[in-house]
Amino acid sequence: MDDRPGGIRGLGRALASTARARAERRGAEPRRTSDAQVGRLRVSWTLLVVASLVVVGAFTLAPSIGLLLEQRQTIADLQQQVADQQESVDDLGDQVAQWDDPAYIEAQARDRLFYVYPGETAYVVIDDRGPAESVEQAPAFTTDLVESQGDWVQAGIASVVLAGLTDADADDLSSGAPLDAR
Repeated sequence: MDDRPGGIRGLGRALASTARARAERRGAEPRRTSDAQVGRLRVSWTLLVVASLVVVGAFTLAPSIGLLLEQRQTIADLQQQVADQQESVDDLGDQVAQWDDPAYIEAQARDRLFYVYPGETAYVVIDDRGPAESVEQAPAFTTDLVESQGDWVQAGIASVVLAGLTDADADDLSSGAPLDAR
């Protein structure tokens, strides 16, 4: 353990330097039996065994790691579903809480069932028009000028004169049948 030339460390250095000196005299590098030389890279058999064990371990564990990742994704999806359902339950709980309020119950009875207090008059307006037309069904508007198909001034004057000079009933006039002036 001491650094003196006669000590143990000094002996190891001396032996190593003599081995190097003998190898240089022979013109060859010192050989180790446990090393293989690949190009300029020296690879030991121990390194090859460890690397092969790592590769075999990776191939062995790859399916298990894939399964683990898939299970984590499934768990995350299920947790999201639980959160969405909890939000839905909370919304339904809020709706149930509204039904405890007498003012809300009264408003629902008036809107849904058309209940009124005695002495009140309720009016129900029924929309007899069909559902709103979609954008595709709506007529296309154009900015092009279109020539009229008749003389609207002459048609207006004829309508006023005919209405003043006819003896026909209102039903005959609304039917659109041609009338003759008398």
